[in-house]
Amino acid sequence: MKKHYWLIVLTACFSVFFILSCNNDDNNRGTTEEPPVLAGHAPVLKGKLIYHNYSSYESEDSRMYMYDFGTNELKCISDNWQNIRHPMNAHFSPDGKKITFMGIGRETNSWDIYLYDISGANPPVNLTPSGSTRDEDPKFSPDGKRIIFKQSGKIAEMNLEAGKTTKINLDNSEYSMPYYNAEGTKIVCSKGGGRSSSIVVIDMASGTAKTLYDTPGVQDYYPVTADVISFYYTTGYSETNRIDQIYRGYWSGLKSKRLPFNGTDGDYSDAYPVNSDWIIICSTRTGSLGGYDLYIANVVSGEIFPMTDYNKDINTSKNELGPCVYIYE
Repeated sequence: MKKHYWLIVLTACFSVFFILSCNNDDNNRGTTEEPPVLAGHAPVLKGKLIYHNYSSYESEDSRMYMYDFGTNELKCISDNWQNIRHPMNAHFSPDGKKITFMGIGRETNSWDIYLYDISGANPPVNLTPSGSTRDEDPKFSPDGKRIIFKQSGKIAEMNLEAGKTTKINLDNSEYSMPYYNAEGTKIVCSKGGGRSSSIVVIDMASGTAKTLYDTPGVQDYYPVTADVISFYYTTGYSETNRIDQIYRGYWSGLKSKRLPFNGTDGDYSDAYPVNSDWIIICSTRTGSLGGYDLYIANVVSGEIFPMTDYNKDINTSKNELGPCVYIYE
């Protein structure tokens, strides 16, 4: 009986160790995971969501939508923009009154940066109308006085009051998707492309860059500031399974953390913070209506809900992408 007893104990201990090991992210990369289970309910929010959708990037049929959490109103705001096609990747100003976004100007036939008062009284203003550069990925500074963006593969900053643009020259690498830190003194962005890309931080005063994350064999991109110590970014699951996953990175370079709602049933990417617990993401996870749908996910519990829980028309058979929110109490 004693031999059988110790056999049972050893078996139980091994089972517990095995389960704990499988739950460790470092030991779980490359395996197949079930998507997180829905539980509870999506949070009640006040504010606005902006995003775009298209059938494909190449089709140039992107339209921009705004959703009001308080009134449940969903409307396409780009239908009357006669001089812009394929608008995308909008970002709210700190006061929530304006957005900046990228689109192809009908007069320039190039990617330009636009500024738009969401009251809708006037059409968007083209901030880069020369047509001589490819301008993408704009984001407001925390004080709303500057816009950082990608200009022909480099990082550029526009002072809105002075109307002056300054390019940050670092090296011959391509830099993209810049985002300010909470103080507006640094930016985090992606360097390079594809498997050779990395996440770097640029000090605005010195104009120097430091690599924070460079996962071997996968793409690291789309960083968005979370708070004074951290940001979210997208990276591949592993060298052999390159589906997108969302991680929390740190300005200090502390080891990044894979967030608990990620699964291996599809891509999880392009996070935008709602508050300290919730983010809006884009995903092709099981149950999505089209290519990418919008979801709201909890970075602590791993709960995840489709944005159709707020309004049934948000997600469609097209790709819903580029979410940004302006939230107020």
